[in-house]
Amino acid sequence: MPLGPRQLALRFALPCALLVPLPAEATTGAATPEAALEAYVGGLQAGRVDLLETLFLPDGQFCRLPQDTAAPIDCQRFAEVLGSWAAHPDPQARGRVLDRRDATPAMSAVTYELHFGDDTYVDQLLLYRTAAGWRVVAKTTAVR
Repeated sequence: MPLGPRQLALRFALPCALLVPLPAEATTGAATPEAALEAYVGGLQAGRVDLLETLFLPDGQFCRLPQDTAAPIDCQRFAEVLGSWAAHPDPQARGRVLDRRDATPAMSAVTYELHFGDDTYVDQLLLYRTAAGWRVVAKTTAVR
């Protein structure tokens, strides 16, 4: 017996629904800070600001420590710097967690070593768990 339009629609509704991409909030909700930091390296490797934006809170603070301790510390909002980070992709970029300290179940401090371009950076990242997943709210970096 052939299926009518209503039966066909019901039979194929679920498989078709699985082909629809999930909203960004649903796909970026990493379970751990380490998993969330994959967006950091992935965005730098591919030059994708959208990946970096899933991790770094736009109003969060980014500070660079100068090698000369007498020089002032330079701080900016993530929204001001993410584009420049992605402007020069490095397919060989890689990173690793050196240390993780959880102050609460929703707040974590991570020391992260990043190899990007010709430099090695040591980042101190403060992450906070939101409804959309872990987000970096502050980053201080120094070139090693």
